[in-house]
Amino acid sequence: MKSEDGVTLVELLGGLVIIGIIVVSIMSVFSNGIKSSERTTSRQEIQQEANLVVEKIRSAYLQNEKNELITEEFIVKKQGQKLEISEISETGSTINKVISEGYHYQLFMTQTDGTTGSVEELVLDRSITSPFHLKICPKSATGDCPSNQGFEIQTSFSKLN
Repeated sequence: MKSEDGVTLVELLGGLVIIGIIVVSIMSVFSNGIKSSERTTSRQEIQQEANLVVEKIRSAYLQNEKNELITEEFIVKKQGQKLEISEISETGSTINKVISEGYHYQLFMTQTDGTTGSVEELVLDRSITSPFHLKICPKSATGDCPSNQGFEIQTSFSKLN
C-alpha cells in the first residue's frame, strides 16, 4: 500500500471553497451592520435637530410673557437650507434669527377643511393655540425629502393663562 501523506487538489479546492463561503458570509454581516449604524446615526441627528427647532420656537413663543412690547405674531419660514424666525422688534424693524440650517425643511399648514399643504412660511400667534407641522430631512442632491429618511413634528404651541 501507498502512503497518502499529502493533500489532493480536490481536497485543497474544497477547503478553499468552504473558507470563501465563510469569509463572504462574515463580510456580508459586517457590511449590513455598518449600513444600519449609519442610518441610525443619521436618524438620531435629524431627531435631535427637530427637538432643538421645537425648543427654539417654544422659547420664542413664550417670549412675550417677559416683555409686553413684543408683538403677538411671529413667522417661522424656510429660506433655502435654513429655517428662520422673523419677529418685529420694539422699534418696528424685522429681526430674522436662524434656528436651524443644513437640512431640507418642509413646513405644513392645516387648512380649515382639514387638508394639509406645504408652505414657505408659517405664522404663529402667541395669543392663541398655534399648530405646528415640520418635516426635516438630510440634504439631498435632488432637493426633495425621501419619505423614509425624514423626521416629522406635529405639535401645537399654547400658553396656560
